[in-house]
Order: sequence, then structure tokens, then C-alpha cells
Amino acid sequence: MNTEIREYLPFIIPLVIVQFTLLGYTIRHILTHDSYKHGSRAVWLIVTLIGMNFWGPILYFIIGKEEE
Repeated sequence: MNTEIREYLPFIIPLVIVQFTLLGYTIRHILTHDSYKHGSRAVWLIVTLIGMNFWGPILYFIIGKEEE
């Protein structure tokens, strides 16, 4: 492994863990709820999966999540 990459691993690994945790939580939330402020379940799954590097899940919780 390149020494430059090894220097960044302490920063990259936590970001990857947070990213996949947020993605998993978002997908679980989308699949377990029936109503959304904007769009449908299929739309939010597509947005979340395509924009999975933070933006998709964040957009869902800001725009799509229906208040409980």
C-alpha cells in the first residue's frame, strides 16, 4: 500500500463507517415508513442509493421524511 494512502486511513475509515451507517439507517427508515413529504418510496430509494455519499440520505431526512 502506498505510504500516502496509509497517512489518510485514520481519516478515511471513520468517514466510510459513518457513510454506510447513515445509508443503512436511511434505507431502513424508507422501507419501514409509508408516507413521505415529497415523492414516493421508490423515488427516495433511488435518490438515496445514487447519492449514497452522504447527499442522498441527508436529502431524504431534510426533504422527504414525514414528521411523525
